[in-house]
Amino acid sequence: PSTMAAPQPRPAAMQPAIRAEASPAGRAQRTPSRVTERPAILMRGEDASGDAVGLKHPPRIIPRAMRGLKTSGDGAEPVHMVADQVVYDREFNVVTAKGRVEMMHDGRTISADTVSYNMKQDVMGASGNVVLTEPSGEVTHADYFELTGDFKNGVARDIRTILADNSRMAAQSAQRVGGDRTDFDRAVYTACEPCRDDPGRTPLWQVKAERVTHNQAEAQVEYRDAWLEFKGVPVAYTPYLSHPDPTIKRQSGLLAPVFGMNSTLGASIATPYFQVVSEHEDFTLTPRFMLDQITKVNTPDKDVPSSVLKRMQLSGQHRWRGTHGEAISQGSITADKNTGDIRGHLEAKGRVELDRTWRAGWQVQHQSDLNYRSLYRVRTEEDRPWLMTRPYVEGFSRRGYAMVEAMSFQGKRVIEDSSKSPVVLPHMVHHTVSSPGWAGSYWSTDSDLLAYTRDVGAQAQRLSSKVAWNLPLISPDGQVYAISTSLRGDGYHADHLTGTRKTSGSAGRAIPEVAVNWRYPFTRLGRSLTQVVEPVAMVALSPNTGMDSRIPNEDSVGFELDEANVMRPNRLPGLDRVEGGARGAYGLRWTAYPTRGGAIIAQAAQGWRQRKSSTFGAGSGFTDTFSDYVGRVDITPVGNFTLRDRVRLDKDTLEVRRNEAGFSIGPPPLAFNVDYGMMSPNNTSNSTIYPKRQYINYGLNSAHSQHWRSTLSLQQDLAGNGGTVSWTANTMYSDECFALIGAFNRYHSDVTGLLSGYHLSLTVVLKSLGEAPFGVF
Repeated sequence: PSTMAAPQPRPAAMQPAIRAEASPAGRAQRTPSRVTERPAILMRGEDASGDAVGLKHPPRIIPRAMRGLKTSGDGAEPVHMVADQVVYDREFNVVTAKGRVEMMHDGRTISADTVSYNMKQDVMGASGNVVLTEPSGEVTHADYFELTGDFKNGVARDIRTILADNSRMAAQSAQRVGGDRTDFDRAVYTACEPCRDDPGRTPLWQVKAERVTHNQAEAQVEYRDAWLEFKGVPVAYTPYLSHPDPTIKRQSGLLAPVFGMNSTLGASIATPYFQVVSEHEDFTLTPRFMLDQITKVNTPDKDVPSSVLKRMQLSGQHRWRGTHGEAISQGSITADKNTGDIRGHLEAKGRVELDRTWRAGWQVQHQSDLNYRSLYRVRTEEDRPWLMTRPYVEGFSRRGYAMVEAMSFQGKRVIEDSSKSPVVLPHMVHHTVSSPGWAGSYWSTDSDLLAYTRDVGAQAQRLSSKVAWNLPLISPDGQVYAISTSLRGDGYHADHLTGTRKTSGSAGRAIPEVAVNWRYPFTRLGRSLTQVVEPVAMVALSPNTGMDSRIPNEDSVGFELDEANVMRPNRLPGLDRVEGGARGAYGLRWTAYPTRGGAIIAQAAQGWRQRKSSTFGAGSGFTDTFSDYVGRVDITPVGNFTLRDRVRLDKDTLEVRRNEAGFSIGPPPLAFNVDYGMMSPNNTSNSTIYPKRQYINYGLNSAHSQHWRSTLSLQQDLAGNGGTVSWTANTMYSDECFALIGAFNRYHSDVTGLLSGYHLSLTVVLKSLGEAPFGVF
């Protein structure tokens, strides 16, 4: 006979309690208004047939894991059961539940068409659309399950599992042990989702193994006698394979080896090892073995460390990210294969929040010689032709900023003779802004302390301080003014000066200044276009201090007039050189805003000064009383077209002196872009900063489909004995479970000991299994 109440269970020490309820379907006969009261159920409208790995569609019911259920009075977690019908056989002490059965215990949920529970043996059997949901979100489907009452041990037939990251596993049979380990026999694993149009199609890749063990306690998945298949074709075999399960973001262990070929260094293989130090910290150690050197038979080397490093490059990376900061450090060491000299590099960058006001940071970059990074293809975060080391401390307040830093530089392009490269220690900056006062005016202060030294060349200490009063105004008719008056004082002491009778000495200067910036915007509204026309002007007045040979020039060397600095009262960068006398600039800015989005901006300007001086060097665009014309045009996304152009024209002949232009046209499936640059020579009174430069870059980008991306690029030097500098072809395929990244480029090298050549790299990424990179260069 049927009943709606379960019998009295045995003591809690022997088995969990069972609390049975009639399901909404069973209660519907008595309370039709509460038919929908079915907890913890997600309804899916698919059937339960299987795909290539047994998971085309999930069963019609997928239960959610139940947490926080109340325990019974004796402390044991009860088993909560919901069913359409519950039958109790008193003779055999067996409870049988039928019709949309759900049982919840200790965060686990099992649902089936029929569940029978033998209370004497504490064994439960489930059949028909069986689904077991773990607290981690892992969902297991089977045709038949036999479990102990606590759901921790059991066996299953025709099992299919969806892991927490939506990867899938299927097996002929499985055995569950201790509630935290599952052994699958003749199993198939893939991270690819079933094809929507053809769910029975073989996945792009899958791993077939005689036995797979999912150890949830150690968060590890292990395969034995495994084959990797692509499109159903076996391509690789391994007797053993393991990887973390989806609940683990990082795990210590060997990473996939990296094979490489270098025309200078020869063949190599790298075997990275990844070590998780803590939740916030990890370390990667990568020995790279030079196969050509290992196979050579030489006479024994007395210097064992040097002999070992000739045959390998050892590199490492350390990462840390905490609540109050982050840091990343990497370095490498090896020995020259010919001379045995130690070579290597070091790079570190980090930031730490000291408190709510202050933070400290650092950047360290160093290499043993100028060719090391190019030869071993070491990429820095900021891939510049020079290296910089910079520790700093900075503080922020509501109306102030302070910073202390030190700097040193390394690199051929910084300065040919490294002994002349400066070391800055310290550089201190302090800036404050007062609260608005009369008519919105405010005070500001800027202080700067700098000291630098070098082995050969000028050394100096500088102290600069500036106080300014600023008044922003808007007239009744819409004219916008920015008025400022300031007083600045500089003090210098320098040693090893050149071009003066005394090689050492002190100097000072005081610079009062008055400046006015003005603009007058006019707006015209239209149905398809809104336009803004703005005449702009600037006037400044300060004493003409001239050039003082006792003040060395370190931070005001590289000046070139452009649309960004032409409207500034002091157009020179840095503090060592000051523009004086009566001076100014005028120009016009036009902006259009189409109703369909985007913007079109055009501006032109010219600077002027009362008298000529040697403040600006040849090639800067400002050697006369009137400067060259500078302008800019920007068209930001209007349809599938963008354009930018920065130009400087000779004031007398309108000849182009500088031009940086670029445009892009086309939709994402096929877009073409061109970048062009031409810069006239720029000189100072003592040296040439750079000769004439002219280049052009072409690019073609294509998003063939949802998964394919390709890029083609060509770089050409148009100046002198130029030519093709490099070309690159990249393509990438990426979907939910697989990625293939290929790159091929031709590069030119003028570095001694590094040949020009080709670089080919190929990287295969299998989601959840790892990646396998290969490089030839």
